[in-house]
Amino acid sequence: MEKSQAINELGKKLNKDIEILDTVYSDMVEAIHLKPQGNELEELRLYVDNLYTMLNRTVFRIQEVKNSIAEEKQLLLETWNPPA
Repeated sequence: MEKSQAINELGKKLNKDIEILDTVYSDMVEAIHLKPQGNELEELRLYVDNLYTMLNRTVFRIQEVKNSIAEEKQLLLETWNPPA
């Protein structure tokens, strides 16, 4: 019972990590598509400011995924020995 519960918990954590990575991907694609077409200085300044904000969020999200994977790695390295 504990083994299946651990597998379910691991699956939930992996799904959460995938959702975070999907959000990061969506933010990056959106940033690429929102690039200003002209040479308007104010538009470029706002674009760069928004990019810095997006990159800052991305760093924290990636750190969260990294920490989650590190926890899962410890879980995966353990063996499960049922009682005899």
